[in-house]
Amino acid sequence: MNFSRTLALGAVIGLVIGGAGVGFVLTQTGGDQASTARGEGSPGGGRGRGGYAPVVEMATVDPSAIERKIDVIGEARALRSVAITSEATGLIEEISFAPGARVEKGDLLLQIVDEEEQVALARARAEFPIAKANAERFKDLRSDAAASAQESEQAQNEFISAQAQLRSAEVAVAQRKILAPFDGIAGLTQFDVGDYIRAGDVVTTLDDTSSIIIEFTVPQEVAQYVNIGQPVRAALTSAAAKYYDGVVTAIDSRVNPESRTLRAEAIFENSEGRLIPGAVFAVSTTSEGEPALSVPGLAVQWDRSGAFVWRRNSEGSAERVSIIILQRNNEDVLVDSELKPGEAIVSAGADRVRSGVPLPQPANYGGAAQVSTEK
Repeated sequence: MNFSRTLALGAVIGLVIGGAGVGFVLTQTGGDQASTARGEGSPGGGRGRGGYAPVVEMATVDPSAIERKIDVIGEARALRSVAITSEATGLIEEISFAPGARVEKGDLLLQIVDEEEQVALARARAEFPIAKANAERFKDLRSDAAASAQESEQAQNEFISAQAQLRSAEVAVAQRKILAPFDGIAGLTQFDVGDYIRAGDVVTTLDDTSSIIIEFTVPQEVAQYVNIGQPVRAALTSAAAKYYDGVVTAIDSRVNPESRTLRAEAIFENSEGRLIPGAVFAVSTTSEGEPALSVPGLAVQWDRSGAFVWRRNSEGSAERVSIIILQRNNEDVLVDSELKPGEAIVSAGADRVRSGVPLPQPANYGGAAQVSTEK
């Protein structure tokens, strides 16, 4: 009797457990079918990890151009530079500049003894008004027939000679004063007061460093991408240094047949005087080449057919568009494609998108809009 009761109790317990299991399975199957009906479990349905509806970010295709960066070495020179030479011969009386100091146009740099020249100038200045007065007097006498034509002509010639002697004396005195031809920095000199200097000797150098010209050459293959007004950056090659910004101001008219390079010049503002003539610089310039399209780097996806992006077509749904990557610039990619500027593409979350999924337009040009891809 006890055995029968135990057997019956076990059968009841087994039926209860079995019924609970069948109910659990049916519940799960019904849930999955409901999810499938809503599109949550399908490949394009958009159920992400963790069960949330994924979002995408949208952007627009922008017109751009392929950048060509050119890195070369250049050498600096002053905006204006001259070796100042003496035009006269004599003893040095005074040196009025300090090497490395700034001088202004017209400042006295060096004085040569000019006592004899000053005497000659004083004599010429005294004789000039006399000769002028005689020439005018004999001209009046000639008009009144009180003097002969020969006398009048002789007086006129003496006046012209006195005028030339005065000018010659002034030049001789001026040649013994060596003046700065423009504002700049004076260089070193090998002379001291009392030294004998000859005509043609170099007194010093003078450099206008208010701006610096950096000369550089580019290979003929990229010469066409260097243009007047193009921005240029330069930094000393020996330092992890500061960059200086300038612009291209001159380009040679022909390629050097020996080096197959084109010479160009760029000007750099140098009010602080940190750029020194003769220094070597690393020069970099970037020019725009052929037109291209710019898309966010995260928009680019890959499959067996190559690179592509998801475009929002005229029906508002996702459409695969193949692209050819031309260049990468920071966060953007320049591509060649059938895409058109202004078209909307998926810029982030593209790995969650499948063909035909509804997509929104970007919230604004170059901006992004977040939207669920759930059908």
